[in-house]
Amino acid sequence: MPMSEWTVKIMDHHEGYINWEEFLHNQAVLRQNRPTGEEMLLSQPAREGKALLQGLLVCGKCGRRLTVRYKGNKGNGGIYAIYECNYRKRDGLADTSCILVRADSLDQAISKRVLEVIKPEQIKIALEALEEVERRNDLIDKQWQMRIERAEYEAQLAQRRYEQVDPANRLVAATLESRWNDALMKVEQTKKELSEYQKKRALTATTAEQKEKVLALAKDLPQLWNSPTTKEKDKKHILRLFIKDITVEKLSEMRLVILHVRWQGGACEDIKVNLPKPTNCRYPEQIVETIKGLVGTLTDAQIAERLNEAGFLTVKGKAFTQSRINWIRYKYSIPSGKLNCLDELTVKQVAEKFGVSLHVVYYWIQQELLEVRRTTSGAPYWIRLDKEKEKELSQKVMIVII
Repeated sequence: MPMSEWTVKIMDHHEGYINWEEFLHNQAVLRQNRPTGEEMLLSQPAREGKALLQGLLVCGKCGRRLTVRYKGNKGNGGIYAIYECNYRKRDGLADTSCILVRADSLDQAISKRVLEVIKPEQIKIALEALEEVERRNDLIDKQWQMRIERAEYEAQLAQRRYEQVDPANRLVAATLESRWNDALMKVEQTKKELSEYQKKRALTATTAEQKEKVLALAKDLPQLWNSPTTKEKDKKHILRLFIKDITVEKLSEMRLVILHVRWQGGACEDIKVNLPKPTNCRYPEQIVETIKGLVGTLTDAQIAERLNEAGFLTVKGKAFTQSRINWIRYKYSIPSGKLNCLDELTVKQVAEKFGVSLHVVYYWIQQELLEVRRTTSGAPYWIRLDKEKEKELSQKVMIVII
């Protein structure tokens, strides 16, 4: 049950496998590792996928984290990632997504900036600052040593006072003994605090060899980053070492995205990313006009076959398909042509003519009571009716009604 619903909580009632602080830490890690959840603004763990900024982006409109969606297919330009915030749309508060932008443009901008930051000169400055911090830590160590020496001196002084007192004076002896014990406890407490401080400092201490390795890595990082053998998940881990989060602001009218980067050290920076302009004329005018001339007599599949026979290719050098012709018609606002003759009707028109349902018309087609035509398998039926067929079907409908 959630901790807020616990009826009783008795600390240290039984000896646990882990202590209470470690338990709370583990629970926090589990909450952060959840891929979804409205209480989580950002998804901290780095996961698989091409989107490098997954889990780091925050919507500039609603303040929610951006999710990753993949589009495309392997046979048509490959699969690409999209960053999207659709919480308002999902909740019915908006008609469109707050932000919808391709991931590659944002990933490239942030990767470029990170590589600029991780230059040998910048790393050298950071290491010099680290050395300054270590010099300050040495001064703090001296202060700790002086505190221990003073505590030990006070303990020794309390011991001498206790040893010099007359045993017959029990009240004074008891008081001096208590002060001696307090001084000894203070010495132990100070040494314990020093030990904890030294453990924390050991985690951040760096040797000269480690500093040389860091500088060497900074020189090789651009080559390592752009290597095809480097996994996206490793890049995500590197980005999380430098970047805390990124607020995304999209200016659609200006085709511009502003990335408000918040670095781990607390510094903030704005990065502008120009979005690519849409391409309105990807296909030559000859192919577009050919399709316009064929839509009235052929289906999309037949048009694709006709273009392939004529030797035409797509802008990517591939053969035309039915889905590609359908996309071109949508892109260039080419309406689909009516492939029926003047005396042909649709299934819906026949159903309305005789006042029956669509299922009845399909039953007539199945029983071969109607003369039908289809351009291709799966295409709609085109039905031709003469006066004799109309009279016959009208009589069937009247018999059913009676």
